[in-house]
Amino acid sequence: MRKITLLITYLFLCFTGINAQPIPVNWEIVTNPLTLGTLPMTASGQQIWGDYNNDGNLDMFIIAGQGNPFSALYKNNGDGTFTEILTDVTPLTLSSAVFFDYNNDGNLDLLIAGSADGTTSAALTELYKNSGAPDYNFILDENASFVGISAEGGDNNTRLIEAVDYNNDGWVDVFLSGNAGSTWEVSGNSRVVALYRNNHGTFELVTTPVNGTENFVSMNGGGIHCGDVNNDGFADMIVSGYVDSDIQTVTDLYINNGDGTFSYYENSRSIFTGQMQGETFFVDVNNDGYMDIVEVGRDVNNGWANFANMFINNHDLTFTKVPGIASNLIGGSAVVATGDINHDGLTDIAISGWGPNMTFFYNNDNESFLVNPITPDKARARSGCINLVDFDNDGDLDFSIFGYRDGGAGTAEDPTWPDYLLKNVLAEGLTSNVAPSAPTNLNVMQEGENVVLSWDKATDDNTPADALRYNVFIKAKSGNFVYTYFPVDITNGWLKTSGVRPFISGTSITLKGLNAMDYIFGVQAIDNGNMGSAFTTVTTGIDRTYTDNIKIFSRNRAIIISNDHNSKLYYEVLSTNGQLVKKGICNASENKHIEMALPGLYLVRLSGENISQTTKVLIY
Repeated sequence: MRKITLLITYLFLCFTGINAQPIPVNWEIVTNPLTLGTLPMTASGQQIWGDYNNDGNLDMFIIAGQGNPFSALYKNNGDGTFTEILTDVTPLTLSSAVFFDYNNDGNLDLLIAGSADGTTSAALTELYKNSGAPDYNFILDENASFVGISAEGGDNNTRLIEAVDYNNDGWVDVFLSGNAGSTWEVSGNSRVVALYRNNHGTFELVTTPVNGTENFVSMNGGGIHCGDVNNDGFADMIVSGYVDSDIQTVTDLYINNGDGTFSYYENSRSIFTGQMQGETFFVDVNNDGYMDIVEVGRDVNNGWANFANMFINNHDLTFTKVPGIASNLIGGSAVVATGDINHDGLTDIAISGWGPNMTFFYNNDNESFLVNPITPDKARARSGCINLVDFDNDGDLDFSIFGYRDGGAGTAEDPTWPDYLLKNVLAEGLTSNVAPSAPTNLNVMQEGENVVLSWDKATDDNTPADALRYNVFIKAKSGNFVYTYFPVDITNGWLKTSGVRPFISGTSITLKGLNAMDYIFGVQAIDNGNMGSAFTTVTTGIDRTYTDNIKIFSRNRAIIISNDHNSKLYYEVLSTNGQLVKKGICNASENKHIEMALPGLYLVRLSGENISQTTKVLIY
């Protein structure tokens, strides 16, 4: 019998027994991956992957988390080797970074955050614009102004940045969480949770993102992630960390209202433990199309104990926690990567932390995970960074890792600071991943202010249809504007970043505020192995017939229509299955309060003089 970790109602439990188990892959260390020199030795920090030069290969950027400030860009040569590229990017430590296209020119830009000298007082956040062909240089955008943040310390998680289009307006926004080093005027202390809205290439701090009245609760030492927990097509946000000496560590979930604001998930602190030196992240563990939540790290409120919890999404904004997760296997100083490693259609989880340093949890789809520590042993590490990434373009998720190895002797065969690229060598009985089919029947419909894209589900050889994710692009028919929800080569569907998987799960998305012009719209499917299909496209024009003088939001079990338009509006409140719940009139200059008996997601349809729009509203 093998010792495995049992997932009861899709949660980890340790037990001994016999199950039909998945087939683990084999890992082969890539020897001498650099054309000159060796990969840097560092712990914490971050390694991110993105095709910065648009050559079809994922390149590597590393920024330090412990020790001396450091940053380096390594170009993927496409032959299994990498070449260091000199840049003007500021060396940092206690750092984090993300690739994204902030100006919609089709080139990956770079955002970094960290400390210039190893102290939190020297925290900074910098945006670098990609110059594009032929040089692809990173140039500091001196007009971009973000609060400077860094990680708390060397063993703290460094996922300080998330870049996602939270308001679906065609421009990627930025979330930050970390230590400002000095008092941040918004929180009144050094702890930061901030949202910067992208206003067509410039960034503005949103000071009241929670229902338009207050800021996120500020914290540091944990991490920040985005995902869509209610499948409404808008990115929700979850953040963990240290709040103050009384409450200490918490996890807060914020639900995107779809109108540029968020609502606080009131059950956050009664459900989630809250962690530092770890990660709280979204992952669909049971292939039902809904994001579940896993938190791993250290519980400051409980003597800094290592712990891990999983919460299954019940599809109604409630979660089921199954106790008894094996905290001896995963916990403090933990970092996480997810993806279908062995092409069985199930999302696996890789966790590096205290204890065994590095372990793969292979999803077994029978309420169990197979626990498989990394081999070779010298590649295990903690307090570092891990990635599941296809760096050799063969369709299989490979693996990268760096950090600190407990017990390492400091030799080549037994390193203290391992930094390795490992190739996925499929074991006997496994086949290479195949891209899903392209979605069909893409439809583009304008509803007042909004443009709604809808399509039929795609299929895949392994990933179930309900578990497929989707990515969209918008391209001006004439001009240089190219928007992708997640960075992608729109000509072939190849994803240009790794580590964050698109999370659009449904078969529609609502886009807001597009300028009037002719566009090409596209949609692709993404499987659990992070392989994208070709795009299905439609070309059509967009008109601007809506008004900006109407706001729809929820508060205290009521839908509120704020009508600053000069004429009355007719409203209908519908359930998500199209059933009429309420209807009436909202007069000009009126704030209409519509009391709702039941919580849930509703559609509010407005019509009137030159007005026709439909908005999703969430009621708690």
